[in-house]
Amino acid sequence: MSGMQETICVESVGFWRGRRKVLDGVSCRLRAGTLTALIGHNGAGKSTLIKTILGLIQPAEGKVSVLGRAPGSDPLSIGYLPENISFYEQMTMQAHLEYFADLKGVARSRVDELLEALGLSHVRRNRMNQCSKGQRQRLGLAQALLAQPKIMILDEPTVGLDPQASSWMYAQLAQLRSQGCTVIVCTHELSLIEPFADLVLMLSGGKLRASGSVAELRREANLPAVIRGFDAAAVAATSAAKYLDGDLLRVPDHDVAEVVRVLTEETKDFDFDIRRAGLSEIFRAYCVPAAQTAEASA
Repeated sequence: MSGMQETICVESVGFWRGRRKVLDGVSCRLRAGTLTALIGHNGAGKSTLIKTILGLIQPAEGKVSVLGRAPGSDPLSIGYLPENISFYEQMTMQAHLEYFADLKGVARSRVDELLEALGLSHVRRNRMNQCSKGQRQRLGLAQALLAQPKIMILDEPTVGLDPQASSWMYAQLAQLRSQGCTVIVCTHELSLIEPFADLVLMLSGGKLRASGSVAELRREANLPAVIRGFDAAAVAATSAAKYLDGDLLRVPDHDVAEVVRVLTEETKDFDFDIRRAGLSEIFRAYCVPAAQTAEASA
């Protein structure tokens, strides 16, 4: 990842809302061709951070650069899909995209291209009040993609979508990433984004509590893997016995390979299941204690 072009640089950013500091010394660097999960409790500062990157608000402290310039300098370089996007209910899908294309100075041929690519050609003449939630989200993504942005920011893009529509959305985001786009997804649906996230930014109480890949954060949090489906009596006579917890093995991440060796070579057991801590558990390890501390001091 180190060879990829840096697209967003956030340095020691702080922002106040009244007497409350909603961003406190936040720093991160994002690169082209990556997908970042921006996660945190409600009120953690996620939306405020997004607004500073979009150039909608100015930080009180620190600085932000987007594609080497001040945020908002080149609005067409950033696509944005808010959580609640509004459309004109009596306008058709095609009319909406043509309207946005004209506003952005994009050729209308791009409208046809996106309607086809996002599976909306068959409903292009439907009015918005005839469209499903999934179709509306696809249209929202289409308007954000009109100018072929280098950065794409999405706020809760899968809320209210069925599993098939959610899978489709992340497939599109993975494709954008493969084309060199910097993708930022703000979401509470951690299990959905976990397989796609190259970088995770965890905010709590306005502070960046952790950042890194899922694997890196799991190791740093020292969360155990859970192994089940083995012969506990046989394991009790091995060096892995110290990890036994009833009919489970709770193994520190860095010892999983050795325990697997013990199971397969010493107890000749191959029919077991390993479950490493997921993003939800990692998030709780980093951010729940921080949130409780913030509430206690408030």
